[in-house]
Amino acid sequence: MSYQPKVYKEQGGDRETIAAGGSLKIGNAVFTVNAAGQVIVTGLPTANPNVAGALYSNSGVLTLSAG
Repeated sequence: MSYQPKVYKEQGGDRETIAAGGSLKIGNAVFTVNAAGQVIVTGLPTANPNVAGALYSNSGVLTLSAG
């Protein structure tokens, strides 16, 4: 039985790939790819961080802050 990583850097490229079942944690935010290929995001702030381009959850709606 061989191990297949869920998150890996593609050979010869600069892209990180997250396969089904894998996740990527950035700060407190976790981006997970489920078996259906959907991206599930948890751990985002729930208040506007007032930083242009920052992601936050506005009552469950993924929102970009205008700053």
